[in-house]
Amino acid sequence: MENYRKNANIQIGKRLREARNNLGRTQAEIAASFGVSEEHYRKYESGATGLSADKILILYHEYGVDPTYLITGSCLKNDFDVDYYIANCSKEQKDAFVDRVLAFISRMVKK
Repeated sequence: MENYRKNANIQIGKRLREARNNLGRTQAEIAASFGVSEEHYRKYESGATGLSADKILILYHEYGVDPTYLITGSCLKNDFDVDYYIANCSKEQKDAFVDRVLAFISRMVKK
């Protein structure tokens, strides 16, 4: 059982790191949201420490990180249709979506 928990923490930590990078956030920013030190936050990403429910809820409410994906690696919303979304959203929603996509692309190009 202990080995299973350790492996689960490592996998969750990898997905946490990936989500943080995708959001363009630093470890310090997420650590501040969690109310922990940056060193303690690194333990979450390495899998040395498991995430508690309150930390998972912070990720969901503040950053939109899907708890199901974070815990299991499976996306519930795996059939996102960009054309449908753009055709059925307000101008403000579309503009915000485009801004986020462009910011994401910009961060990826800079790497």
